[in-house]
Amino acid sequence: MCTHIPALEESGFMVTLDKHIWQIAPTDRDQGRSTQIISSMLEMAQSLHLPVEVEGVETNEQANMLRQMGARYAQGFLYYRPMPAKDFEALLDGGNNN
Repeated sequence: MCTHIPALEESGFMVTLDKHIWQIAPTDRDQGRSTQIISSMLEMAQSLHLPVEVEGVETNEQANMLRQMGARYAQGFLYYRPMPAKDFEALLDGGNNN
């Protein structure tokens, strides 16, 4: 298996933690458990030199935690909500179509 890891990296393979990762232990009592699971998954991917994208980021606290853990890619409602293609194109062009 270890011989396949460099091929995955060279092919642009990315590990994605989907938005349900935040629902593993949603209560405050279990916050430490949820954080440990996310941290362990990030560490494993990072040790294999595979980039990780975390989906479902909705709060600044989540974004800060991920940044501290070394996550480089994230997406979620914190950054933008779904939008029509024309609004996205305007955003890319530097305009605001609201």
